[in-house]
Amino acid sequence: MIDPCPIIIGYRRHVTRRRTEIMKNDLEWTDFRYFLEVARTGKISTAGERLNVEHSTVSRRINRLEESLGSVLFDRRRNGYSLTDAGKALVPHAERMENAMLGALEEHMSQSTSIHGTVRVGTPEAFGIHVLASGIVELNRLHPDLLVELMAQPQFPSLVTREVEILVTLEPPQMGRYTVTRLADVDYFFYSSRAYLDTHAPIRDLADIAEHDFVDYVHDGSVSERYRILDELVSKPKRRFTSTSVLAQREAVAAGMGIGLLTPYVATGRPDLINLFPDHAQITRTLWLAAPEDLFKTRRIRFVWDFIRGIIDSHPHLFRR
Repeated sequence: MIDPCPIIIGYRRHVTRRRTEIMKNDLEWTDFRYFLEVARTGKISTAGERLNVEHSTVSRRINRLEESLGSVLFDRRRNGYSLTDAGKALVPHAERMENAMLGALEEHMSQSTSIHGTVRVGTPEAFGIHVLASGIVELNRLHPDLLVELMAQPQFPSLVTREVEILVTLEPPQMGRYTVTRLADVDYFFYSSRAYLDTHAPIRDLADIAEHDFVDYVHDGSVSERYRILDELVSKPKRRFTSTSVLAQREAVAAGMGIGLLTPYVATGRPDLINLFPDHAQITRTLWLAAPEDLFKTRRIRFVWDFIRGIIDSHPHLFRR
C-alpha cells in the first residue's frame, strides 16, 4: 500500500513554491484589468480605447501577465483575440478581483452624498436618443462625478462581455447571473404620411395595407431578430426602404416612401406622421432592464438603474396609447 503522506507533502511544497514564484513576479491588479477588457472585447485596440491607453500598452500588459502566470491566455488571430482554456479559467478569478476593487471603491465613496464613476448603458437606438439622452444630461449636471455612457444602437450590446453594465433590451438574458426586471410594454403602430396616402390606394382597415409599400429594418443580421416584427403582421410585405436605423425609417415614412411600424416615442412630436389605426396597437413588445448581479450591488449602477425606471414611470405616453 502506498503511503499518501509523501505525495501530499510533495504536492504542498509544489503549491507553496508556485505561489512564491507568482508573488515574486509583482503581479498588479491593472494587469488583470487589461486582461478582462481584451477578454470582453476580443480586440487590443478596442480594449485600449475603453481603458484610454495606447494599444501597445494593452499588448505589453497582456504579455507580462502571461509571462508571470506561465500560461498563454489568448489565441492571437488576425480578426482578434480569443481566450484559451487557461484564459477562460482565469476570467472568473479576475472578475472577483474586479468586483472586490469596485466594492472597496463603492464603500469609500458611499461616505459622500455624490455618485462617482462611469456607467455604460446599452439601449435600443430611438429609446436611448428620445427617452434617455435628455435625462442623462440633467443627471450629469446634478452629479458631475458620474459619467453615463450611452450605447444606443440597433444590435443589443452584450452583458456577457461587459460591453455595457446596464441593458435596456427586448431580449432579456436567459442564462447567467443577472438582475432583470420588466421595464415597460411598448405599443407599435402603423404610420404613414399625407403625401403617401394622397397618392396611393385608400386604407380603410388593416386588410387594405397588404398591397402597400413598407419601410422596415434591414434583414441581414446587423439588427436584432426582435425587430423583425413586420413579417408577423403582413404576409410578404413589399419593402421600398430598409435601414438599420429606426430614425432613418421614420424620416423615410415622413417623406412618403411607405408605411412604417413605429413606437409612440419615435413618432411623438411629428405632425407629419399619421397613425393609420390609432385606436389599437398592431403589436406590443416588452422592454426589460438587466444588469449583472455582481455589478447591481454597486451604488452607481443601482442609482442609474433607478433613474431609468423613474423616467419610464414619468412618461407612460411614450410607450402606450
